[in-house]
Amino acid sequence: MKVLASQFRAARALLELDQEAVATWLKLDQQEISRWEGAKYKLLSADGINLRNAFKANGIEFIAKSDGAGAGVRFSKPGPEDDTKRSQFRAARALANLTIRELEKASGINRNFIFRLEAGKIGGINLDKIRKLEEAFIRLNIQLIERGEKWGVGARWSVPDPFQEP
Repeated sequence: MKVLASQFRAARALLELDQEAVATWLKLDQQEISRWEGAKYKLLSADGINLRNAFKANGIEFIAKSDGAGAGVRFSKPGPEDDTKRSQFRAARALANLTIRELEKASGINRNFIFRLEAGKIGGINLDKIRKLEEAFIRLNIQLIERGEKWGVGARWSVPDPFQEP
C-alpha cells in the first residue's frame, strides 16, 4: 500500500490541493486522507477505491509499474507547457514524501527557491537550479514524466518496487 499512498500524495500535489479539499470529494475528514497518504492501511477499501476514482474524475491517471519502472501519476490529458516543471517537481516531491527542507538537502537548492518554484512565483527560470533538482530526483529514483500527445506531466518511481528492503 506504500506505492498507492505515494500515488495519492503525488496526485493531490499535481492538482495543487490540500487534504481538506480532497476529503470533501468523498465527504471524508482530512484525517482519513492523511491516513491514506501515510500508508496506514494494508487493504484497499471502498473508500480507497472511491478516492482513486475521484482523482481520475479530476484528471489524474494512475500509472502501474511496467517496463522496469515503478508506479506513478500524471495528468490524463496534455496541459499547457510548464517550462519551470513546477507541477512535476511538486508531484515528484510528494511521491517521495519529502519536505522542502529534505529536497533542499538532497539537491543543494535553497528551500525558498523550491517553495517559490512550486507555488509558481518564479519570474525567470534558472536552468542550473532546475537541472540540480532533476538530478536530485534521479538519485531519489523518481522519474519526471514529460507531457505527451495524449497525457500531461507527472512523476513515477524509476524502480519497480521503491520500498523493497535491500
